[in-house]
Amino acid sequence: MKRTTLASLIGAAAIVVAIPFAAQAERDHGWHDGSRGEHMKAVDTNGDGDITREEVDAFRATMFNAADANKDGSLSLAEMTAHHEAQQAQRKAERQARHFAKLDTDGDGQITAAEFASRPMRGMERMDTDGDGVVTEEERAAAKAAMKERHGKWGKRGQNRDVAPDAPDAE
Repeated sequence: MKRTTLASLIGAAAIVVAIPFAAQAERDHGWHDGSRGEHMKAVDTNGDGDITREEVDAFRATMFNAADANKDGSLSLAEMTAHHEAQQAQRKAERQARHFAKLDTDGDGQITAAEFASRPMRGMERMDTDGDGVVTEEERAAAKAAMKERHGKWGKRGQNRDVAPDAPDAE
């Protein structure tokens, strides 16, 4: 019984360690939020650009110890959940700070109405295909159709997507 419990806890600890790696890998594909590679830099403790097994093991131990709130050498579901939620909150706060800094163009710690109004209106710019400063009903319909085309039949990525007949995966 103790071996099963220990194996379960070790598996859970592996998940705690794997989640940040997976999240970083996902962020590194197309997102430009300034965090690219920061996670791997944390693992590469000697800064040589290579990640050794020893560095990974040390990083795992650090992650485990950070999640083990009561320092009893094992992780409960509550500890894992609290650690994961704290990491999410930290990433959210960092994203918000970066977004705020982009809007606060004069760097005074305040966003004026002028700074707020100066942010790009990318959605309108994309939909206003004739560049006249007005998005017509036809332009909105065309944008909606284009989005549906890009995201599949139901407008959501990866869900209920139609497979084109000439696609390699089509049967």
